[in-house]
Amino acid sequence: MDVEHDLMEAYFESNGFLVRQAGKPDTFSTRKKQEALMTLAIFNPGVSENLPGVGFRLYTSDLIKIRAGLVSLIGWGNSDFTNGMLNNDSSLLKFFKNEAKGNRLESSFNPSPELAESGMGSFLRLLVVPALPRNEAKVGEVFRILKETGVDGILTLRSMLENLLRQSEPTKIYNGKPFFQVLKLMKVYELAKEPQLEMF
Repeated sequence: MDVEHDLMEAYFESNGFLVRQAGKPDTFSTRKKQEALMTLAIFNPGVSENLPGVGFRLYTSDLIKIRAGLVSLIGWGNSDFTNGMLNNDSSLLKFFKNEAKGNRLESSFNPSPELAESGMGSFLRLLVVPALPRNEAKVGEVFRILKETGVDGILTLRSMLENLLRQSEPTKIYNGKPFFQVLKLMKVYELAKEPQLEMF
């Protein structure tokens, strides 16, 4: 079970998107930081086109403006991200600078002709990241770095997880949805609570 992969799928599916794996799942390196990014192709049948006015830093409320996109993940499992970076803006900035090197991001967002997603038409290139700096200047620098690699918008794992926690219901049955089942159990056993959604 790839928790981050399941989180991404659950997030977009629960917000009205059709979701499938994009790219070639077996294209990866044995070196963690060189591993191909896990990418999803998402499509919202309720939206006629990608609408203008979508900011670079995305939230769940922005999803109603998105019709199609490729969503790649730089997460805990496929990068050098560590707990210590969560509260260290300088380390986070260095992390993103390192991730922007090479062609890992570009290859995730530019499907070759033999792949199905090459025929998606107009789509946004979205990136999910573990965290962002809190300092305004440093987060601005991160945005600049990611835009230069072709990224159109970013989401954080934290904001996605918070949205899923809000959607999960302790009394609901989630057959075939293991991620929601885990969140349900966390609420049943009072390991997560609203509205702050503090986790113990």
